[in-house]
Amino acid sequence: MTTGDLTGTGASSGGRTSRTAPKLEKLLSSSAGLMAQRGFSQTSIRDVANETGFSLGGMYYYFKSKEDLLYLIQEKTFSSLLEIQEAAASHDGTAEERLRKLIGNHLAYFLSHANELKVCTFELESLQDERYDRIAVLRRRYFSCMAHAVAEVLGESPNHPGVRHKTLFIFGMLNWIFMWFDPERDEPVDRLGDEMVDLVLNGLNGGKDG
Repeated sequence: MTTGDLTGTGASSGGRTSRTAPKLEKLLSSSAGLMAQRGFSQTSIRDVANETGFSLGGMYYYFKSKEDLLYLIQEKTFSSLLEIQEAAASHDGTAEERLRKLIGNHLAYFLSHANELKVCTFELESLQDERYDRIAVLRRRYFSCMAHAVAEVLGESPNHPGVRHKTLFIFGMLNWIFMWFDPERDEPVDRLGDEMVDLVLNGLNGGKDG
C-alpha cells in the first residue's frame, strides 16, 4: 500500500507530483511548525489553512484528515533522514568515523528541520493503526542503522544489551537537543556531535583516571 492509499489521494506521498511538490513542502513545513508549538491535539485544520493560505478544500487534495497530515510529516522526515544516514553508514572509513558522521548528520538535519523532528519525537502515539505501524518501521530502521554503527565501534553484536543501551543514550541526547540548543550560545553542531560520541565512548572524564 502506498502513502497515497493511506491519504486517499491518487498520487504517492500524499498527492505529490513535480507540479504540486512545492505546495506540499510548504504545507508540511508550516503544519510541523504549528504542531511543534501547540501540539497535535491543539492544532486544527483551520489553523493550518490560516497559516499557509490554503483553502480548506485545497488542502484536502493532499490529505483527508489531520492524522493523515501528521503521518505525511513523519513519513517525509524519517524517509529523508534515513536516506542520508543509510548512505553515510555505507561509506568507507573507520567505525568511529561512521558513528561521528551519523550523529553529525542528525544534528545538521535538526538545524533545518527542528519542528519536524520535535513532532516526530512527541507525536508518534497520535498516529493509529497502519499509519502508526508504517512510521514505527521507519523508526526501527533508523535505530538499527545507529545501533550497527555503535556495535561496530564496540566490537559487539548489534543485539548486545550494551549496544542497545548506548544507542538509546545517543538518541536520548539527539531527541532532546531542541529543548536547549541555542546557535548563538552553543558550539557548532559538528563539535557537539563529537562531544556526544566522546561522552558515550569515554565517559565524563574522557577515560582518564582520577
